[in-house]
Amino acid sequence: MHGPAAGGPPPRDQPVIVQPEIGVLGLLVAERDGEPHVLLQAKAEPGNIDGIQLSPTVQATRSNYTRVHRGGATRYLEHFTGPGRGRVLVDSLQSEQGAWFWRKHNRNMVVEPVGEVAEHPDYRWVALRTVRRLLRVDHLVNMDTRSVLGCLPPESASVADASVADTSVTDAFVADTSAPRSLTSWLIDAKQSCPWRTRLVPLADVRGWTRTDTEIAADSGRSFRIIAVRVAAGTREVRQWAQPLLAPGGRGLAAFLCRSAGPVPRVLVRARTEPGLGDLVEIGPTVQWTTDTGPATPEEAGPFDAMALTADTARVRFDAELSEEGGRFHRAATRYRVVEADDALDDLLDGARLPADYRWLTVPQLRALVVRGQHVNVQARSLLACLAAPPPL
Repeated sequence: MHGPAAGGPPPRDQPVIVQPEIGVLGLLVAERDGEPHVLLQAKAEPGNIDGIQLSPTVQATRSNYTRVHRGGATRYLEHFTGPGRGRVLVDSLQSEQGAWFWRKHNRNMVVEPVGEVAEHPDYRWVALRTVRRLLRVDHLVNMDTRSVLGCLPPESASVADASVADTSVTDAFVADTSAPRSLTSWLIDAKQSCPWRTRLVPLADVRGWTRTDTEIAADSGRSFRIIAVRVAAGTREVRQWAQPLLAPGGRGLAAFLCRSAGPVPRVLVRARTEPGLGDLVEIGPTVQWTTDTGPATPEEAGPFDAMALTADTARVRFDAELSEEGGRFHRAATRYRVVEADDALDDLLDGARLPADYRWLTVPQLRALVVRGQHVNVQARSLLACLAAPPPL
């Protein structure tokens, strides 16, 4: 991949993961004991930190569920595809990491099944409020589950106190899906004005990277590496295989600045450029770094970086280290934070004075853009899920 064009940051090359298939990330939801529960799988991935994490009911590529590799059937798939599927509550096409993937998309779905669904030994029905509380536990709820949860409305409109329990499945998933035209126009403007141009080139032609018998690595030593693993897993559709994994150079950072005071809580988002996104620009967090030592590329830098790293615990609403996709990345972790904006910087944070690529949004406005698909990046969707996490006990 080579870019960007004149007018942007200096051109650069890098490897990307090309996965053109559209997979399914699906959660089954049902009312049990008077509150919404979701069916989660305890699943190990080759790149996971701490081994097993909580995955969606279905987390499968098209090759998996069509059994191209002659593996076993994907459990519970019938609830998400075909004429016998249940009541579809959420169904949207979403992007994944645009810094590392080339135009990858997955179908994010939430379905209410018809009739009772029995638990396989690797699966459990878990109360939605419990899952949201577990988001505060490092490396427990995986990225794909967070992505789907980020498509749901929070249990409370308050960023500071999201502890109000839903009373029914319908109440949990019905929300206003409209977004002001000015927001979509702002995002379209950002896409139109993006100076980047990206294209795929043969891996042998990628400049500034070296291939050895064991890895593909940047000559600078500062970026990620591509490594290979051989996997044996008795509980997967295919029992053994070999594959490449992208190994980041360090932990990432994704943070929302928020304002929970006033009648309508808001979060500060950024129209963020990532070379592997289909339209190059999607709405992302206030701050998003691929390594927590600072912006790895010019487009990652921003005026609110220091504020997102505040050590003032009174302003930190959420702070956890969570894993990224363990099926494609090796021990990739991101520190997710939600931080109350500093009142001392009100002039800088005033909507009229914000840089053009930043915008204050209410949580319902941001979710309305999520359900349209391919508007909000995966880090921001994870943070949306984290906004609904109840306060620590």
